[in-house]
Amino acid sequence: MKQFFAVFILTSVVIAFSACNNNDNSLEKMRENELVILDDYIQANFPVKDALPSGLYFYEETVGHGDSLIRGGDRVQIFYATYTIDSILIDQSSGYVEGYRFEPLEFIVGTGGVVAGLDEAITYMREGGKADLVINSELAYGQNGSPNGGVSGFSTILMEIEVYKVYPFIVPE
Repeated sequence: MKQFFAVFILTSVVIAFSACNNNDNSLEKMRENELVILDDYIQANFPVKDALPSGLYFYEETVGHGDSLIRGGDRVQIFYATYTIDSILIDQSSGYVEGYRFEPLEFIVGTGGVVAGLDEAITYMREGGKADLVINSELAYGQNGSPNGGVSGFSTILMEIEVYKVYPFIVPE
């Protein structure tokens, strides 16, 4: 009986290790597939061919008019539309349809309230600026996808953003 349990446990460990190993290979293949799709998209569609050091592709269509670049701690309001890399709309600020804007998204820069790629992109902008972003999965929703299931794991997302209002962070004296 002891031998049976020993063999059973050893077999279970081998199966579990194999499953983890296959899962790692599957994750690697999914990431590689994302990178191929991303590269093809950038080459065919995006005016900026070089990513920033983080991997974010940032194209500012309209330079804003604010006095300074947005910084961590600033409270911002933006209008946005988010798409899959094959241009399917997955999310938008309320009322962002054909140029009509009603309710902006508000968040504090640098607090993790939005995906990392958006958080970074905002810091290159000023109030009134508009930009197009290509955000790979590492800066978006990672290998697990979005919590609501709208974006699957290892998915690059596209965003159109407009900085509506900036409320600078004031350091208390």
